[in-house]
Amino acid sequence: MNRKRMETVMLTSVIAVVLTVTAFFTWPNYAEAFELSNESRLLEQKIGHLEDVEADLERRSEELVRLHERQAHACRLVPDRPDVADLMQHLSIGVDGETVLDQTFTVRGRGDRAGDARFEILPLVVELETTFDNIFDVIRRVERLERLVRVTSISMNCRDVDFKNKRPTVRAAIGMDVVYEDGEPGGQ
Repeated sequence: MNRKRMETVMLTSVIAVVLTVTAFFTWPNYAEAFELSNESRLLEQKIGHLEDVEADLERRSEELVRLHERQAHACRLVPDRPDVADLMQHLSIGVDGETVLDQTFTVRGRGDRAGDARFEILPLVVELETTFDNIFDVIRRVERLERLVRVTSISMNCRDVDFKNKRPTVRAAIGMDVVYEDGEPGGQ
């Protein structure tokens, strides 16, 4: 074998080894890297989409909380019974003989059915002899109740009082409708 032939055989052997190494090691790794790169790009797109969905979910959750707050502020609870005792406890002010001279709660009649017969309305009258501030406080308490109570009338008149010696008091009658849901099935 001459030298030129030997160089050619060696060169061919080196090329064969390089091609073999490339075919068995480099090419599969390159193909796997290409696949992983594509998967990575798809995952980044999905992550971007998930971040958008997450931001949208957070925005909608905050909006839902705001809507629940608006509903709680705008709507009142309609209980399944009148529970006048609890209502009287919330609206009662202590009779002290100076600023609050008298306080009476009177239920007028029995509950009447509302328009769709699903709800009943129990008329209640609170009669007070006290200062105007206390009367206004009772009306504010009705406004702050979580349940539905409708103020239907307010009548006031002033007593003849010696204003120099006593604090002026007012006699007031506050008419209310206590609304509650009929507990019987079918509205009967």
